[in-house]
Amino acid sequence: MEKKHIVVLGGGYAGVHAAKALHKAFKRHQDKVEITLIDKNRHHILMTELHEVAGNRVPESSVKISFDRIFSGKMVKVVRDTIKEIDFKAQKLTGGAASYPYDQLIIATGAETADFNIPGVKDHAFYLWSLDDAVRLRCHIENTVREAARIADAEKRRQMLTFVVAGGGFTGVEMVGELIEWLPILCKENGIDHKKEVRLILAEALGNILSMLGEKPRAKAVENLEKRGVEIMLNSLITQVNADGFITRHGVEIKTETLVWTCGIRGTQFCERLPITDGKIGRKLVNEFMQSPDHDNVYVVGDGMWFLEENRAVPQIVEAAEQSAKTAADSIIYHVKSELGLKANEPKPFKSNFHGYMVSIGGTWAVSHTAGIALSGFFAMALKHLVNIYYQSGVAGVNAAWAYIKHEILEIKHKRSLIGGLAEYKVPSYWTTFLRMYLGVMWLIEGVQKVFGGWLTDTTGSKVYWGSADGVASASQAVVETVTAATASASSSASVAVSAATDVVASASQAVADTLASASQAVGEAAQFAPPLLSKPLGIYTWINDTFVSQAPYLFQLAIVLAEVGIGLALIVGLFTFPAAVVSIALSIMFIIGALAGKESLWYIAVSIVMLGGAGKAFGLDYWVMPWIKKQWNKTPFAKKTYFYLGEPEFTRKQMERKLGK
Repeated sequence: MEKKHIVVLGGGYAGVHAAKALHKAFKRHQDKVEITLIDKNRHHILMTELHEVAGNRVPESSVKISFDRIFSGKMVKVVRDTIKEIDFKAQKLTGGAASYPYDQLIIATGAETADFNIPGVKDHAFYLWSLDDAVRLRCHIENTVREAARIADAEKRRQMLTFVVAGGGFTGVEMVGELIEWLPILCKENGIDHKKEVRLILAEALGNILSMLGEKPRAKAVENLEKRGVEIMLNSLITQVNADGFITRHGVEIKTETLVWTCGIRGTQFCERLPITDGKIGRKLVNEFMQSPDHDNVYVVGDGMWFLEENRAVPQIVEAAEQSAKTAADSIIYHVKSELGLKANEPKPFKSNFHGYMVSIGGTWAVSHTAGIALSGFFAMALKHLVNIYYQSGVAGVNAAWAYIKHEILEIKHKRSLIGGLAEYKVPSYWTTFLRMYLGVMWLIEGVQKVFGGWLTDTTGSKVYWGSADGVASASQAVVETVTAATASASSSASVAVSAATDVVASASQAVADTLASASQAVGEAAQFAPPLLSKPLGIYTWINDTFVSQAPYLFQLAIVLAEVGIGLALIVGLFTFPAAVVSIALSIMFIIGALAGKESLWYIAVSIVMLGGAGKAFGLDYWVMPWIKKQWNKTPFAKKTYFYLGEPEFTRKQMERKLGK
């Protein structure tokens, strides 16, 4: 039986979401279904974060997630190609490299900037709707400020240092927020007085900005922008753009060399040219299942679809893209499974469920209106980060979420993150070399002391297991009762010889002394540090001790010695530093909860945490060993399925051949 071919055209928010939903439904039917995602790029681009690249807050890599990272562990085959046309009768897509047949097709080609046919916009304005746009704009701003510093002509200098963002929607306001933070830094580097010479304008054709937000957060945003020196020009429809600036419908002329155009988007020209029913502004009409009315097996999702919900067009936002993609994917899953004779749930018609909106104004401040709650400042920015982390973890797991945290919070310079510059300074790894070796020596000493203390020769395991607390208490009570009985007997038997009484007392005293000595020795041998932080072991430690350690005490005793010696040697030579540091932390915690470790163990934990940052690569063997291990690990199916990559996934020869479909 020939496989069912499902093709997703476009790797944006909608395309990726649809492909992942299809994989989840058909991963057990790979012999019957084939899923292909086609995109001209090799990365999924986080469009909502492009302003951060344009404003030089984050590097380009922070807004890119490779399709390899997303789909290498999935049944989705990713093809990099530019589709030229679609033959809906022959059910075939034709690209620059090959042709691709389909049984079910999802068109998720996104949108592009709308210029509304205003003269000069295409030629003289900067767009912000692709990564290339963001990089081009960033370079232009850097070069403009640098050149302005060399210009003596006051009028020309004023024109160069006037920056205008056209469009008071989310993208426009967020771009202005980046410029608020970045321009002072650029000016300082180039010897320009930012407060006196730079002019930053937000031009909006309507009577307010951020019209999709509620009144309260909108007012907060306006207040923040004006407080930080932004000129907000309302009711200022731009009617003409030229090389020197632009003119509004009221005849106001602004001289500038930097006009960022964020006044709206429309469906792509490719989508608009497709011979299926049109909606409006380049978008294609669909029904409640995202199907084109012309073909039952063709779906249009995301920014390219036109669907009226309660007489209002579905907005071109991320949540709409994801939800429309889910609707289309569910419909395809139902039809394909039905054709294959598999159990399937009937699809539900599209019904939007938007949770709200969040707008950042720079890296430290934001406004939001979600779930009926309006926030501003730190908490709104924190919420925006949490939502983005959630999205990235859903796309590429913990790997992508951690990368986002690093790019957006921990590695930001010039105090442009949620926590300012608290994590900005990075300690050079070579400074940790001595600390790593010292920690290793301390662990090695602990292990060697145990070796000489008989931990390897005492096969009874008494060094780590000495019975439950109840057993110790019972033994102590028995000693007390013996002494009491002996005393009572001596008192009541006056006829007993003095020498006999003396022997009994001496024996009892010796027994007590021996018992106390043994107990002291056991405690002394078990304790790692003194005095312990806890007066008695925690319940979880006692449970582990009685449940597991008691079954093979010598094995645990041997493991502790080998672990300490192994940690020591590994840290000294800088080999497998990360796992050694993890074991160091685990052992220290175990000793603490077992009431066996003093405050010194906290030092062990603190230093071990520092070692997690790659200390073994500085004058250590990890410099050579870890890259090789990383490469081998990234080839494993487990790493691909769980997204636990160390960087980008790698492919063996067979995996690459399978990936390319050879």
